[in-house]
Amino acid sequence: MSEHEEIKSYLIFAFDNFRTNASNPQFRDCTVYIDVLCHSDYWDLGDFRLRPLKICGYIDGILNNARLSGIGTFQFLGCNELVLDETLSGYTLSYAAIHGTDDVLPSAHGWVEK
Repeated sequence: MSEHEEIKSYLIFAFDNFRTNASNPQFRDCTVYIDVLCHSDYWDLGDFRLRPLKICGYIDGILNNARLSGIGTFQFLGCNELVLDETLSGYTLSYAAIHGTDDVLPSAHGWVEK
């Protein structure tokens, strides 16, 4: 087993700041926070690459402007430093999850046949 297979990184997802969507009142827009935490001793991957930033890059490549059914379209809001203690630190990615019309409930617009 290589050195990097034993290293644990943590992802913590939080959904917060729910608000009404004016064009789709059956669903709520929200802010999604993704904490990327890594042990500080294992940040350096070599070649000027840092483990938490590489993980953040993968996540952002998947989620930014992606449309997820039931959640909405993710729009990148920012990335902030996150330090828990001298051994665990990383970054928090923030995304706005905005519901579009593809998640509208059919009965809300009279599309359900009677």
